[in-house]
Amino acid sequence: MWSNLPVIYRGAMILAVPIISFIPAIATWIWSYEAKSEAQQWVSHTEKVLRETTLLMKNIVDAETGIRGYAITRKSEFLEPYLEAQTEIPVLLSAIKELTADNPSQQLHLKQTEEQIKTRLSLLVQILNQLQTQPDSNVIRSSQLTQLLTKGRIEMDRIRQSIETFSDEEWRLFNLRQQKLAQIETIRNVALGISIFSIILGYGLAIKLYLQSEEKLEFKAKKLEKINQNLNLVNQLLEERNQELDQFTYIVSHDLKAPLRGITNLSEWIEEDLEGKLDPDTSQNMSLLRNRVQRMNNFIDGLLAYSRADKSQEAKTTVDVQKLLDEIIDSLAPPPNFKIDISSKMPVLQTEALPLQQVFSNLISNGIKHHHRDDGIIQISAIEQGKYYQFAVSDDGLGIAPEDQAKIFTIFKTLSVKDTKENTGIGLSIVKKIVEHQGGKVWLESKLNQGTTFYFTWSSG
Repeated sequence: MWSNLPVIYRGAMILAVPIISFIPAIATWIWSYEAKSEAQQWVSHTEKVLRETTLLMKNIVDAETGIRGYAITRKSEFLEPYLEAQTEIPVLLSAIKELTADNPSQQLHLKQTEEQIKTRLSLLVQILNQLQTQPDSNVIRSSQLTQLLTKGRIEMDRIRQSIETFSDEEWRLFNLRQQKLAQIETIRNVALGISIFSIILGYGLAIKLYLQSEEKLEFKAKKLEKINQNLNLVNQLLEERNQELDQFTYIVSHDLKAPLRGITNLSEWIEEDLEGKLDPDTSQNMSLLRNRVQRMNNFIDGLLAYSRADKSQEAKTTVDVQKLLDEIIDSLAPPPNFKIDISSKMPVLQTEALPLQQVFSNLISNGIKHHHRDDGIIQISAIEQGKYYQFAVSDDGLGIAPEDQAKIFTIFKTLSVKDTKENTGIGLSIVKKIVEHQGGKVWLESKLNQGTTFYFTWSSG
């Protein structure tokens, strides 16, 4: 089946196999890149939440540590961690809220933790106020301070528990996202492996198909080379036969014309020798004999012209069709009352002059010779059609019957009685052969008693 496919289809399939194999690899790479990028973003996102949560817990512990250090030493430098925590804790809470905006359960848990942190910070403020407003001895014995410290420890335990629960949930999400990232990596590697295998397989198949095509092309090339060799041999033989035919035509025409000239001369000599002794019937037969000899001579000339009609190798020259027609009409010498009209829009062509002259000469002479009146009219016109000109030669003669139009260009076919018209039936065959050799075509339109128009196309050069 593969060997029966046209070359263009096989080439398309050879290109399509690796391309089709390559498409899944590209799609897999794009998907894995996007999925991995998204998963990495979520992993980084969770890491940031955990990092911010750890900083939050650290600042809460620092705040409590700062208050305790101040309670023991009454040195204001121990309050620095507390003061920094007061500034950092709202910022960290806001950042964590924004980071967990996509997780409603974490948002709710964070809201509870925030309330606990506010309570704890409020207690730290109260403890600091107690420490700053009472003497050292009174602070130690202050039951109110003791209550605040006890309540603060309880709140601190609740905060630790809340933050730990919050962090556990984030760690759970982190592990899930890490697993998803690992799964994407695994899927990508497997898919890329399959795609690479498919590409290698596709290229292997493409190479195999290519080699098969190369083998078939090589086979066809050898077959074509053999055909060309045979054609060259045939052309050589044909050329030899043509040369032999040309020689034969020349020899036959020469050998035939010599006896014909002899017959003509003998008939004239007989008439001269028997002048006044021949009866009218014999004289008429002698005249008829010479007419038949002349017809044979014209037939031979026409045959030679037909054999040479498509062998023209004349160089192209600039041909003014108007001047060419004037010369042809002058040489044909139509009857005095016969009118030939030539359109004023005749072109100037780059073409071989002699073949075009032969075509017009045959068509015009036919129009004159086969016209039923001596005052007939022939009209010649031309129409430009792109790279060609369409010429028309029309007459107002008797016309040609539809059943005869198909055979009018066949060699040796004549429509008139041979004894009434000096016609060999070769002229229109020569026209057809010349026109087609020049790459054109010839046809006619005619109706009985309404004249005939011959059309032919000719390259504009």
